[in-house]
Amino acid sequence: MNDEIEMVRQDRPEAAPYSREAKLAARRALIGPAARRRRPYGIVLAGALAVAAASVVAVGTLVPGTKDAGTGSVSAGGPAAVTLPRIAKMSAEEVLGRAARAVTDLHPRDDQFIKVTSQTMYGAFHVDLDPRSGAQEDENRYLYRTKRAIWLSADGTRDGALKIENLAPRAYPGWPLPKEANQEKPGTDWNKLPTCGRVSDTAYTSLKKLPEDAEGMRAYLYSREHGDRPADAAAWTAVGDLLRETYMPAAQRAALFKAAATIPGVTVTEDAEDAAGRKGIGVGRESAGVREDIVFHPGTYELLGERGIVVDEKEAKAPLGSLVASTAQLTVSVEDTAPEVDDPHVGCG
Repeated sequence: MNDEIEMVRQDRPEAAPYSREAKLAARRALIGPAARRRRPYGIVLAGALAVAAASVVAVGTLVPGTKDAGTGSVSAGGPAAVTLPRIAKMSAEEVLGRAARAVTDLHPRDDQFIKVTSQTMYGAFHVDLDPRSGAQEDENRYLYRTKRAIWLSADGTRDGALKIENLAPRAYPGWPLPKEANQEKPGTDWNKLPTCGRVSDTAYTSLKKLPEDAEGMRAYLYSREHGDRPADAAAWTAVGDLLRETYMPAAQRAALFKAAATIPGVTVTEDAEDAAGRKGIGVGRESAGVREDIVFHPGTYELLGERGIVVDEKEAKAPLGSLVASTAQLTVSVEDTAPEVDDPHVGCG
């Protein structure tokens, strides 16, 4: 993708430059599922990312939460730590090769919808910057959880829908729970996903145009804009983007798994778990102090979800072994219609 933050800076030359940390957090918010979430702790998505002097971003992260039945307040709890990932004897090429051989296809008609339900846990990051120097003055973090259902037009020509059930937030590992965490009240939000005359590049028919061979798919992963991020890290992020709340045709999905195995630094862990608590095999690599795994079923090699584990506490600013990212893909199905949503907040400007 283009460097949206740099685009905004060019449009607003009077704004102070943003710190590396703020830029990284904002960019991660754009590429993750949190970008589809309304009101993600102050982020504004309207064509380009609007970043003000007080920059607020949302990033994919996870830890289960609890709520006091008497007071209704959310407890901070202790750090969410798990055992550090154990590198398995199986290679990424072997695991992803099996996943490639196991792919199936629902073959939706162009006039149908792909429905994906998921369970997620994300982190919201608030970064205050000095309006003159651009230096970071303050930062706080918290974790929020959701259950999601998304309806995507198979050919990208029909308006879709997104249902988000907000669950109680939790403290980010190693950080106190900020007051902003309680701004997202438990409940259900419905969002309209209008096409506005444009076919999404994640529609089933659009994904069907991607390469069917590993070499071509690898070239596609590395051809995507990634700003100042390392090419290998950006390619691995692109793999997750093509799997998260989408449905790739079988040929392209198989090519994607095979191509993913060729990205340097990708290894296998035998102790991965998704947001729904399902045990699996993790295939991932380290980025910004966090190991980012895609989780597969250990028997069928079906995609289960994603997770992130802190492997460098200094870089990630969280305790070693903390669970800081997790999703679970629960169901994928084909439906003839999508819910009609009356959403006054969404239009085609």
